[in-house]
Parts: sequence; C-alpha cells; structure tokens
Amino acid sequence: MSLSREIMCSVTVAVSLAFSLLGCASNTDGPLAEPTQEGADPAMRTSALYAGSPYLGELRNSVVYGEIWERSYLSKRDRSLITIAVLQALVRDELEIHIPRGLDNGLTPEEISEIILHVTFYAGWPTGVQASLIAAEAFDERGLVLGELPRTVSTAESGDIGAELSRAYRSVPRLGELRNSVLYGDVWERPLLSKRDRSLITVAVNQALYATNELRTHIIRALDANGVTPQEISEVILHVTFYAGWPAAVNAGRLATEAFEAREVVFSELQ
Repeated sequence: MSLSREIMCSVTVAVSLAFSLLGCASNTDGPLAEPTQEGADPAMRTSALYAGSPYLGELRNSVVYGEIWERSYLSKRDRSLITIAVLQALVRDELEIHIPRGLDNGLTPEEISEIILHVTFYAGWPTGVQASLIAAEAFDERGLVLGELPRTVSTAESGDIGAELSRAYRSVPRLGELRNSVLYGDVWERPLLSKRDRSLITVAVNQALYATNELRTHIIRALDANGVTPQEISEVILHVTFYAGWPAAVNAGRLATEAFEAREVVFSELQ
C-alpha cells in the first residue's frame, strides 16, 4: 500500500514537472509582452490580443510603440495624457492598460483625475463615470490615494465665444451660460493641468470624435493662446491616428493645414 502511494506521488510529480516545462517553453517562444517604459509587462501578453490578426501585433511593436511613442516631439507624459483622453472619449477597454502606463510615464493620480473631468465635458458623462471607475481600480492596485484636488481660484465667466459659437447657443441659452461659467469659467481654470495640457487633450478628443467645427476652434486656441507649437499639433494628430483611425486624422490634418497657412508656418520644418 505504501509502495503504491509512493508510485502515485512519483507519477504526479513527473506530470507536474512536464506541464511546468511546457508552460515555460510557451512563455519563452510566445509573442512579446505589452511593453512599459521599463520593458515587458508580464501581466499583459499580446498572444491573445493579436491572435486573430498577427501582423497587427507586429505593427503594434514596430510602429506604434517602436516609433510613434518614441518620437521626441511630445514627451511620454504628453502621449499618455492624450491617449488616456482619447480612450475615455471613445469608451475603449484599453483605458485599463493606459491609466497604469500613464502613471509609469509621470502622470500623477491627481492629473489623471483631472484628465477624466476635462474629457467628460467633451465626450459626455457616461465616459467620465467609466473612466473614473477604471482609474479608481488602478490607483487601488498600486496603493495610491488621491491627494487634494485644488479648485479654480477665479470663477470669472468667459464671455468671448466667437460668432459661430454664439449662434450655436442661441437655441440653447442655458448651455451657453454653462459653457461660460462651468466649462471655461471653472474647469479650464483648474490648476492641476496647464492650459497647454488642456489644449492637447481637447484637440486630441475633438479629432477622435470627428468634431470638425470644435476642432478648428481648439487648434486655433492651442496655437494662439495656450502655447502649443505647430509641431506639437502635428504630433498630436499623428499620435491620435493610431487610437482613433485614419479618417479622423485626415480631417484634423486639413484643419491644421488651414491654421498653419494662416500663421505662415513653414511646412518643410515639420517632422
């Protein structure tokens, strides 16, 4: 009886070892893991994500992360800023990947909270609720607690909305009032994100949502009021293309061309 038990134990150990070795071989030979700034993230493997389109996985490694994310014209922090914004606006599950990546790239929990607030006013309340839940889970997993979120110092209303926007609010006057008092009088004035950050976010989201008129307005605002350079606008459009698609990028490119021509930007200097 004792001998039988010993034989059974030996068989069990042998089988376990065999499966363990198979698992190791699979992990070694499989596709690359989702990279982070420091290297591979073992929690996120591309084998399942790209099993139905392997070449897409190759392009993700060589183009999206191998080239676009490495271009120097926006920092990794800026790229995470706009990627989180776009994924929230489009209600994408990949937000679960990019909020942690944003933390790795230098965004603070408070800044991510502020991104979510800002984008909500351009993409709608449901997107903000979903993003808030995902962010809270990411913070909990890292043992992070939101610090103080400073409020707007000045609550002065923003009254300059331009002729086209003034016409838009004639039929919804209360919306025009809230645009002045809440969106521009409060949210845009909150100090956790700079005006440059907010313009990068807003241009990226309006590109992703194919909001042509609003995108035109915010490209101009970014260039003339909030310190965003033509090269940075160009880089936002390029980056967002891989998260929101080519047609939205072509639309954004046309609007940027109009704005650059009006400001006599030298196109040959853009990279």
